Amino acid sequence: MPNSQCEQCNGTVKTYNEPSYRHQVFELPKQDFDITEYQIYHGKCSCCEAVTKGKIPATASSTQMGPNLLGYISILTGQYHLSVRKVQSLLQSQFGNTFSIGAISEAQGRVSNMLTPTHQALHHAIKKAPIVHVDETTHHRNNLAQTL
Repeated sequence: MPNSQCEQCNGTVKTYNEPSYRHQVFELPKQDFDITEYQIYHGKCSCCEAVTKGKIPATASSTQMGPNLLGYISILTGQYHLSVRKVQSLLQSQFGNTFSIGAISEAQGRVSNMLTPTHQALHHAIKKAPIVHVDETTHHRNNLAQTL
C-alpha cells in the first residue's frame, strides 16, 4: 500500500506490510437463466421431393428444463418442502421467468423417474444386508459408555 499523510500533522505515514484490518462484503451474484435456442429447419429433396426435418442435438434436453433447473426444483420441493406454487413464485421473483404449475410438476415427476432405479437398487441392497443400521456414537447408560 502506498504511503499516505498523517491525519494529525500531515506527515508521511509509512504503512506496514500486513493489513491491520480486513473488511469483506458478501453479495449474491445476479442470477439469470442461460437459455439455449435450437432452430430446426426442414427441406425438400430436389431429386425425390422427400421432406427431411432437422433434429435437436442429442446433448440437448428433450424438454424445456435443463438438468440444473430440474435439480434446483427438486431441492426446493424435496429438501426445503416448498409447494409447486411457491417454487413457481420463487422462480419468477428470482429469475424473472414464469413456468406453469404443470411444467414444475412434470419436472418433479421426471426427476423422480430418474431416481427410481437408484432408489430400488439401494432398497434391494439394504434388504439383503446382514446389518442394516450401524452407529458408532457413544451412549452413556448407567455411567458406562456403550457403542450403539
